[in-house]
Amino acid sequence: MLNLFFTDQINNGSTQSLENDQAHHAIKVLRLNLGEVIQISDGVKNWVSGPIIEISKKKLRISVSEKGEYKDKKPELVLVQAVTKSDRNKEMLELVIEAGVDRIIPWQAERSISKWQSDSAQKWEIGIKEACKQARQIRLPKLMQMLTITDLIKLFSKDTQAIVFHESAGEKFAQLQLADSLTSIFLIIGPEGGISPNELSIFENIGCKVVRLGETVLRSAHAGFAAISAIQTKLGRW
Repeated sequence: MLNLFFTDQINNGSTQSLENDQAHHAIKVLRLNLGEVIQISDGVKNWVSGPIIEISKKKLRISVSEKGEYKDKKPELVLVQAVTKSDRNKEMLELVIEAGVDRIIPWQAERSISKWQSDSAQKWEIGIKEACKQARQIRLPKLMQMLTITDLIKLFSKDTQAIVFHESAGEKFAQLQLADSLTSIFLIIGPEGGISPNELSIFENIGCKVVRLGETVLRSAHAGFAAISAIQTKLGRW
């Protein structure tokens, strides 16, 4: 599979340039040479690929031999991830992107050990881009602003399904039935300290499905990967 890089815009010409940090990584870190084929994406939907035809200090250019567009899938998979310990964020983002998440909402849960900081969004954006390059994911999952539970539940509607994963749930994920008309599925993952009884009550009272994945308790940083993988299988995508 081709090495993937991101740029702000894909042009309509016969060549495409790659600049700045992305070009530096290709030239200095990966040491790519003339003639090697790479893929460049705008992170939204457009991508091109082709051989490198020019390399300079902080820029390279490819001859476009293929191009395409990412096709959105419905329902979209939205991860609501309770803010985790900072040393776990990179691992969490790598896993959920490999599993195919479409959108990520940081959630400041009652029992979150870490707090969302002024630079947290920037750090998560960097982690998302790095993970997408590794996973060869041409579209960057959208990172939403951090939400509290009050703001979060306002996003749910009759066309969406919110699923809370909790070890105390009486219903197994395998028993869950999903409507065919859903536009989005929200997968809600608690923090290291777990979802509080108050939060669980709020979710249940507005009609969220509370289910469990297996008999073991997963780390907060790993649970999103398991949840998305399970949903992908249930939807027949995997």
